[in-house]
Amino acid sequence: MNLIRRNTQFLKQHAKFYTFQYKPLVVNSKRFISTDIKKADEESGETNETVIEKTKRETLFYFDNVFTRTNVLTWYTFFALQNSNKEARQKIMDLTKNNFEMTDFISMRRDGGAFAKFLVPYPYTVADINLKIQKLVQDSQKGFVFKRVTCFPTKGTPLVEDMQRLPSRNLILSHEGKLPEQDVYSLFRRYGQIVEISCGDKTTLVQFKNLYSAVCAKNCVNGFTLNNINLIIKFDKNTSHHLVRNFYVNHTRLAIPLSLALLSILALLIFDPIREYMIELKITKKFQLLNKSYYSNLLKYFNKETADEGTAFFEDEVNDFKMWLEENNNTFVVIRGPRGSGKNSMVRAALKDRDNVMYLDCDSLVKTRIDSRFLANASSQLGYYPIFPWINSFVSIIDLGVQSLTGQKSGLSESKEKQFNSMLATAVIAIRRVALSKYVSGNEEDYLLQHPDAKPVIVIDRFSSTSEINSFVYKELAEWAALLVQMNLAHVVFLTETISNVSLLTQSLPNQIFKNMVLSDASEEVARKYVLKNFNKELDLNTIQPLGGRMLDLQAFIRRIKSGESEYEALSKMKSQAIEQITQMFLSDTTVRGAQAFELVEKLALNGQITMKDIRYSNIFKSNPEAALLDLEKDGLISISRDRGMLATIKPAKPLFREAFMELMNDEPVFKLLKTAYYIKIVGFEAGRIQKWEDEIKNFKYVQENGKSFKPRLDYLANKIKISSEIIDNAEGEIKKFATSK
Repeated sequence: MNLIRRNTQFLKQHAKFYTFQYKPLVVNSKRFISTDIKKADEESGETNETVIEKTKRETLFYFDNVFTRTNVLTWYTFFALQNSNKEARQKIMDLTKNNFEMTDFISMRRDGGAFAKFLVPYPYTVADINLKIQKLVQDSQKGFVFKRVTCFPTKGTPLVEDMQRLPSRNLILSHEGKLPEQDVYSLFRRYGQIVEISCGDKTTLVQFKNLYSAVCAKNCVNGFTLNNINLIIKFDKNTSHHLVRNFYVNHTRLAIPLSLALLSILALLIFDPIREYMIELKITKKFQLLNKSYYSNLLKYFNKETADEGTAFFEDEVNDFKMWLEENNNTFVVIRGPRGSGKNSMVRAALKDRDNVMYLDCDSLVKTRIDSRFLANASSQLGYYPIFPWINSFVSIIDLGVQSLTGQKSGLSESKEKQFNSMLATAVIAIRRVALSKYVSGNEEDYLLQHPDAKPVIVIDRFSSTSEINSFVYKELAEWAALLVQMNLAHVVFLTETISNVSLLTQSLPNQIFKNMVLSDASEEVARKYVLKNFNKELDLNTIQPLGGRMLDLQAFIRRIKSGESEYEALSKMKSQAIEQITQMFLSDTTVRGAQAFELVEKLALNGQITMKDIRYSNIFKSNPEAALLDLEKDGLISISRDRGMLATIKPAKPLFREAFMELMNDEPVFKLLKTAYYIKIVGFEAGRIQKWEDEIKNFKYVQENGKSFKPRLDYLANKIKISSEIIDNAEGEIKKFATSK
């Protein structure tokens, strides 16, 4: 007792409080839990952690905003960046200036607060300590604007629970009997502004303006007895996080289009700038190792023959092409030549020193049948990243569901044509940025006219006009290229095989004269020099002559010899591959097209080239010779030269094919098999024609009057049947001869 008196006198002389270490007298406070539960816990030796006990010399406070309050986004603990209990406890001690001894700390992470139990030193009362703690906490946060910690002493018995009830601004008071509204207002107003109070017989709804006020009131007043009525408080069911779900369930027709519109806006604001930058990197190759000068020099040192092969083979063409780019004419550059003539190699050799080139391959685009792969292929060539092909499948499923419910399409899904057009539109912005990357001031148009090297070069390889699938690619690319040329943003180069493909370019860019270059096979002297400069030994020149001046075949010939084959083995294997290609792609065709191909092979084996007159009057070509020849040219069997727009002479698609044709015809067993198959196709072709004419003759038997007026037509049909029958007899006779010959 003497120690307590001395401590009391010391505290009266000094305004500060200090902690005292002593064992408090434990007096059980009133608990609002079932006595049965309490008795069962005592008998089993268990402790009840749902209720906080305190003695008469202890006070219990609730501190708000010491943790991050749980909401929809931080419902799960691993999503929330929570403070530890130790940090929260130290924060409370700092706010109270460490003047009071904290005997217990209970965290309420869901509510964002914690309960703290303090010891009440003699001779002070609980009320005195409560006032001093609240004043210290308030004074410690002067000047704080955001996330102020508030504290209130508890009036009831707090219930420590962790049920999945999100904090709400609305509190539901459960009680027996009716509560006066004035008493409820007087009790809860100290925690914050109240919006509405609805009193009932068994429940009362108290609506606070702020969430933290409702949280403090619930934790401080729960279990309080008002007018002999025990108050049980809980949060009202928070329905705000169900608004989105209800909107999607009840308003599907509005929710889905709105969501897609928001996603489109998000893609426009976030992904489009990224895609533009990625296309820019694709053109400039800024971060590509293969484009670095030291790597290129190293490659040239170890692989000297590939360094300038295009320049050596097409020296004059490379110089002309570079000159056209320097002239800065706003028109297309069209480079035409047969397959394998080296168009791509010539262009790459001319543009090897430029760092603003984009290559597009039409063939790989049009041959992609699946929409998602087509978009992925197009984005890869343009550098259009990121792309999400799976979204198309997802939207298609939604569109199908809407159509099944409403009977009409929702219009949410986009076709691959529209998406490809969108890619090209984004590429225009990136190309403009590349062209004006070094522009400082003045007129942009004048700058591009004075600096043609600043404009990127867009090379569109294997351009055509028609295709079985994805034929829209050619038209879209032609219009896109015309836009680039008209805006003076880029040089556009088209690589094509036939002149017929130029008509599509003329439609996209009318009233313009294109820069045309025709690449043909090199002369024998140039081809011989090109092959011999790759070797330090002598080669038999007779093995080079069959290859002609076709660059692709000459390169394959060089690679074979370097791999260890002799020049004779290399030529023999290349002939075998050509023969296999011809027989599988053309001569094995069981339709009339196979017979047409064999007839051309037979004629071209005898003569290096034939004229249109040589086949125009052939029975198998007579119906439509131009269409048949153009199909075979497109497939790569023959090459056709034109005179004033008309088909003139026909040659093998490449010089090596002439050697393959001759070998097929000179090999007697193979020739007999191919000739027999040819006659069988002729028999079938003529039999079909006879059947058609006989069906027409049958229609005349119903004509009774003036039958003589149809006699000329009947004579014509009879003569045609006779000629075709003679052709069939002749073909069958030849087949019989082959069958009986040894």
